[in-house]
Amino acid sequence: MPAHTRDGYAWTPQGGMKKGQFACVGVVSPIHNVKSPSDFVYDVVILGGGYAGLSAARDLTNAGRSVILIEGRDRIGGRTFTIKEDGFGYEMGGTWVSHCQPHTFRELLRYKMDRDLITTRQHGYENDYYTFKVPGLPTRKVSHEEAGEISARGWNLFVDIDGAGGRKICPLPHAQLDNIRVDRKEVEKWDAYSCWDRFQEIKHLLSVEESGLLLSLLLHISGGEGNLRNSSLWDMIRGHALCNHAFSDFEDVWFMYKLREGQSGLARKIFDDAVECGLEYSFDSHVGAVEQLPSTFVRAVTRDGRHYTGRKLICTAPLNTLKSIEFNPPLSSLRQEAITAGHINYMSKIHAVVEGSGMASWNGACYPNVLLYAYGDGVLPNGDAHVVAFGTDERHHFVPESDPRKIVQAFHNLHSMDVKKLVFHNWNNDPYSQAGPCFWPPGFMTKYQDELQSRHGNTFFASADWAHGWRAFIDGALEQGFLNARDILHELREEDYERSSCRSAL
Repeated sequence: MPAHTRDGYAWTPQGGMKKGQFACVGVVSPIHNVKSPSDFVYDVVILGGGYAGLSAARDLTNAGRSVILIEGRDRIGGRTFTIKEDGFGYEMGGTWVSHCQPHTFRELLRYKMDRDLITTRQHGYENDYYTFKVPGLPTRKVSHEEAGEISARGWNLFVDIDGAGGRKICPLPHAQLDNIRVDRKEVEKWDAYSCWDRFQEIKHLLSVEESGLLLSLLLHISGGEGNLRNSSLWDMIRGHALCNHAFSDFEDVWFMYKLREGQSGLARKIFDDAVECGLEYSFDSHVGAVEQLPSTFVRAVTRDGRHYTGRKLICTAPLNTLKSIEFNPPLSSLRQEAITAGHINYMSKIHAVVEGSGMASWNGACYPNVLLYAYGDGVLPNGDAHVVAFGTDERHHFVPESDPRKIVQAFHNLHSMDVKKLVFHNWNNDPYSQAGPCFWPPGFMTKYQDELQSRHGNTFFASADWAHGWRAFIDGALEQGFLNARDILHELREEDYERSSCRSAL
């Protein structure tokens, strides 16, 4: 039987709000597996057990390196985890996978999970249609195909900044600022735009329903403020390019395929792989400081005084949490500026168990609303439908664990339904995330991406929050873990060779 995590919430009208104690295969027990003496120098110390930390740990230990992973939570997975409740797997954070995501697909192939997938929306249940409510119009009920066509018209106008559907300005989305086809200055010009700026340029070309669906979709993606002024246009262009520059691929790539074993199932396979190759670890360990030592070693110090020393260190803390770690020597002023600014995605993700199976085929949108979009996402063993919904930045007047009735009303605003249960995690209040998946404000990529990806002495930084391609996605975390492990392995080999050569010369 899997252990239980303290993360997550569940609410029912009868039982009220419950915090934690959900079954999750990502929970690690025992929480400490440190075999080396306290003065041991590891090849690499890794801070964080999300996908970036896990993939780096696996690659490094598979190469024979000594590694310790330090994690503040009771589980692996970072901003992804799957809980088992009601005989159903609820994905509490990052969820969907695609064969179009190269690093994710590599992991699925490695662990033979590439075909063991389930789909989010399944046709054939009673409410197999799409509803949407936008300002100025009554609620409309249309087919899923028609809803897609309406959304596509607004979206395609929005991203077509180059007359080629974004293909000229972003031909290589894994190399946005520096590629052989586009001058960096041209990209930086568009990176300065907000989504609101671009919407003002095209709104006269849109119908009322096209405008409403476009605005709600932009907020659904960015998780930013309702006026869209802090949401970057470029992140939309990048997302479009990653979907093969085709809105028709958007659902299939972003919101269709899930892992039958859940994200915690994949994370567990990577973790167990590393442990079999010698990974040491310490969970429920909260790092407060990272120190570069005169010897060139790096030391991580936990808040309770334990310390772990390595030749290299990989910090995978998300952007909005880096301010909780003291670095000595201090980080560059530019990186500190980026950390202070942070990213802007303060979204909500809420699961609902709905009476009967009818809503399993339904999708819908309601703008404005605490929950903007919702998707039918399977049927529980008892025959009830599972619906998952998303909202944008409502922090100043909505805290989901404090106001479940507001959540239920938000579901009702989307469509009439009998909500029997809510399941969610508040990522915005989580000390190890301090927000949802990363979405940048205008100009952030131009000013800070290179700095965020750079090293600080022998401290390396790996996070989906500054990935080259699938930033904010699982694939971006895997990319960053892979790249940093690759570079560190190369350096360690060179250092070992130099030491060996010096000894031979004596």
